[in-house]
Amino acid sequence: MTLPKSKANLKLLEEYITKYYPNVKSSHFITLVDIIYMTAVRNDIDIPMLLNDMYNGILDIDKFNVANSGNIYEFINSKYILFAQRIKDIKVGSNGGMANVGKGEWLISLCSGINPQTDKPYVNIIKTGQGDIKYSDGKNEEVKWNGGKVSVEKAGTLVQKKLNMLIDIEDKKWVPFRENDKKKYSDEERNIYNAMYWKAISGEENMSLSNYELKQKIINMSFTKVFVKSDSFIMFNDDGKFQRFCNLEEANSYYLGKLHLLKGTKCGFECRANQSNPIALYCHVF
Repeated sequence: MTLPKSKANLKLLEEYITKYYPNVKSSHFITLVDIIYMTAVRNDIDIPMLLNDMYNGILDIDKFNVANSGNIYEFINSKYILFAQRIKDIKVGSNGGMANVGKGEWLISLCSGINPQTDKPYVNIIKTGQGDIKYSDGKNEEVKWNGGKVSVEKAGTLVQKKLNMLIDIEDKKWVPFRENDKKKYSDEERNIYNAMYWKAISGEENMSLSNYELKQKIINMSFTKVFVKSDSFIMFNDDGKFQRFCNLEEANSYYLGKLHLLKGTKCGFECRANQSNPIALYCHVF
């Protein structure tokens, strides 16, 4: 019995995902297939043609892999830009624990194509604690898309507890970078509190730290931790604009002239006094 075209195309897509992404199973598999299929239908893309082009690569991985900045959609075959903009939101799949797939990871993996020599994707999604994606040359990369964070890996509640042991301040929930504090504390007081806050995080002694100096230290520690686990780091805004760092020096250099822009909940810092969230920098491409 011949299957209807829609069923036959769905079966082709399922076979493709099963073959090249065998770790995606059960409801994750169904959701992934459904999103790809419906995205193709909405954009009038023929499924057999899509699978052929995905195999060959609709993202120019060689050029994208060496670009430090730009927009990922500039590296996508123009007829698949709308398709890519939709699948960037796919977050299905995990390692069975709490390491979930983040935005943009499926976009990079699915669109980069299959290596005919190994019959495996040029870019694999990994959840081993060593980055988020792994390229065919063996290098891994951490990916943050539209509001992801890098952190000092110290919980806000723990830092606050240590801070209150170091200084006697009336506000037991004081955290740095609050705009309202400009009227409440002098620059000298704030800088002393900043130094004590950093000591609560790092144990490092400083007499005084300006807001800019404290920001630099948080950035440096956060990306130091990133590069212990990953060969490179890439962050995206929601429109696809990206910035890549291949080492700690590049990260520090990028932010050096932008410290005044690091504020708010989209591109500033997360410093919570009564939450377990770690002290962190929101990732934003300027």
